[in-house]
Amino acid sequence: MTESEQAPATNGLPEEVEEDEKTKMRPPDIDADMREMERRKRVEMIMSSRLFREELERIIESQMKEGGGPAGLLQQIQDMVGGASRLQANIFRGSNCVLPINDIRGIEAMGYAKGEKVLRCKLASVFRLMDLYGWSNGIHNLITGRLAQDNEEFIVNPHGLMYHEVTASSLVKVDMQGNVVEQGTTNFSVNAVAFQLHAALHAARPDIKCVIHVRNPPVLAISSLKCGILPISAESAVIGEVSQHQYLGSAAEPEEREKIARSLGPINKVLLLTNHGALCCGETIEEAFFHVYNTVLACETQVKLMPLGVDNLITLSDEGRKSIHDSARKAPPNDKKWRVGGLEFEALMRMLDNAGFRTGYIYRSPLVKNELPKPRNDVEVPPAVSSLGYLLEEEEMYKQGNWKKGGVNRSDRNRWLNSPNVYQKVEILETGTPDPKKITKVEVLTFNS
Repeated sequence: MTESEQAPATNGLPEEVEEDEKTKMRPPDIDADMREMERRKRVEMIMSSRLFREELERIIESQMKEGGGPAGLLQQIQDMVGGASRLQANIFRGSNCVLPINDIRGIEAMGYAKGEKVLRCKLASVFRLMDLYGWSNGIHNLITGRLAQDNEEFIVNPHGLMYHEVTASSLVKVDMQGNVVEQGTTNFSVNAVAFQLHAALHAARPDIKCVIHVRNPPVLAISSLKCGILPISAESAVIGEVSQHQYLGSAAEPEEREKIARSLGPINKVLLLTNHGALCCGETIEEAFFHVYNTVLACETQVKLMPLGVDNLITLSDEGRKSIHDSARKAPPNDKKWRVGGLEFEALMRMLDNAGFRTGYIYRSPLVKNELPKPRNDVEVPPAVSSLGYLLEEEEMYKQGNWKKGGVNRSDRNRWLNSPNVYQKVEILETGTPDPKKITKVEVLTFNS
């Protein structure tokens, strides 16, 4: 490379035109070499920087103290070297910093009522699932769970936490009016205005134990249509009849709360709020998330089919909808312990636990088998060619008490040793020599019965 090529370009037009001509005439290999030289120069500048060395030492020391794995160390170095754009692209990728859902340990569990810890772990797991599926809306929206039928106390997420930050101990306990009964482990309070929407359903329907507000784009789009959710998929039939309500954006007035309760009805579990998504309810937390999952899938399917025109859509018949709805609520054969959505929810809990979320979920059907399979030999040796049958016979006789003093009955032993093979000594003459000698040879005589 000449000095003229290394010299920086000036602002003069003739030199720029000359540089462009040289670039066009330059072979592709030279361009690749130039890029490689620039990359190496940049790496050399970074490695020789004093600030980089100090920052690298700080990261390694912190990782050694906290016990982080090599993946987290490499990720931090990559983010530090790659810049802000690469950090934004990988902010949620390969992260091994997972907050445990069940952070109620040891003697801390004694401060909660019976069953409250399990309910808190389930509800906090729902927040993580909503976040993993991409159905959360930052710090907004609520998921509420009723603690018991006899009291009017609920647990709800604190207003200010992201869904992936919610843990079992951070949930706030409130009464029907939204007043805080137990703060939880954070300094955040509850969005009392938004809680009134959930309180309207809890007050009107004591059978509802969990209410989930979902506002992802497909559900929000379908809630803005006059037709609502059309019966064009199995998921739309699974959730049953869907109610609709002209939501005004607030449920602070008692009249509005009464209208919301009447719109839901006495048996429906899904309520579309006009332009505000959907409220999915359930008699258990598992059933509420079951309705959320199928509502989202039904809305996504309808959004994809709407551009084809409503007239071109084939809807399910009333008999087909009823058949799909009833079959989805039947327990598996010979297993009556599962309620609606329980089997699916337990599979999701296994997924979270395998990913390191530590849900604290108590499994109804663990993966461990009750009895280990018995070992099985690939090759079975017949007793006629080995002493295995003889040993097994003596062991069986010893168990049955037929063991005689002085040894086993000879006739019983010979019964197992009888063989169809007969051995006979035969004397033959050598061959190939002028003076043959007699050789004794054993021959096997086999008789077929």
